[in-house]
Amino acid sequence: MSALVAGAVPAALAQDSKPRMKVGFIARYQPYSFVQPDGRLTGFDVEVVKALLEASGYEMEPVSDTLTHLRTKLQNGEIAFIGNQLLVTPENRRYFDFVRSYATIQLVSVLHEDDDRDFLSLDDFVGKKLGVLANTGIEDQARGALGKAVHAFERIEDAFKALADRKIDAVLEENLIAEYFIDRDGLPLKVGVPFASPIRVGLAVPKGHKEMENRLTQAVQGLVKDKNFKTISNRWFGYDVSRPRVSHAAST
Repeated sequence: MSALVAGAVPAALAQDSKPRMKVGFIARYQPYSFVQPDGRLTGFDVEVVKALLEASGYEMEPVSDTLTHLRTKLQNGEIAFIGNQLLVTPENRRYFDFVRSYATIQLVSVLHEDDDRDFLSLDDFVGKKLGVLANTGIEDQARGALGKAVHAFERIEDAFKALADRKIDAVLEENLIAEYFIDRDGLPLKVGVPFASPIRVGLAVPKGHKEMENRLTQAVQGLVKDKNFKTISNRWFGYDVSRPRVSHAAST
C-alpha cells in the first residue's frame, strides 16, 4: 500500500517499526465510530479499518471530527482517507472517490415487534406516523412523499424510543444502525424487509487518487474473507455483515 502517502507518518518518526497512517472518523456516528466517555474512539468502522491497515503493515492513527471538518482535512492532506463508509451520492462524489464496501447497508422499516404490517415503500406510510433522523437525505425523501406525517428526531435512538412507546408507527433507517440500537437498548422492535437493493457506500479517498482507491479495494476484498473481519462483525452485529440478511427481491 505504498501509494497511501497522504496523512502517513514515516517509520523513522514513529515510536515503533510500523509507519502510522492518519484516518478520519466521524466523532458521533454510532455504531460505526464514536467517542466513549473515557475519550477513546471506538466503533465497527474503527475496528475494521484498524485491521485493514494492520494487514497492510500500517498502524492506524485515528482522527475524529465532524464530516465537514474531515472533508477539509482530507483535501489538505492531513488524513489519508475517511474511515467511515459514506453514501455514494452525487454530492459526495464531487469530493471523494470510493472504495469497495465491506458491509451491506440497506434502508429498512423498523416496526414494533408485534406489528405484522408490511411496509415496502413510502406509499405504504400514507396516513401513518413515520420517524426519521433529522437533517438527512432520508428525511428529505420521506417529507417529499409524506409531508407532515414525517416526524424528525435529532437522535435516531429517540425515534426508536418513540416507536417502542407506540407514539409513531415505524422508523426508516439503515439496517445496521437499527439492529445495533435494538440490541443495545433491548427494545421491543424488529427490522422489516429492505426497501430496495443495498445502498452504495464505501471508504472515502481523495478525488482522483485512483491508485489509493484500488489498493484499498484490494485490501478490503482480502479482509472480508478473513476470520478477523467476521469476528469484528459478529461482535458488533451478531453476523457477517458483508452479506445481506434479507434481499429486497426475496421480500417482494
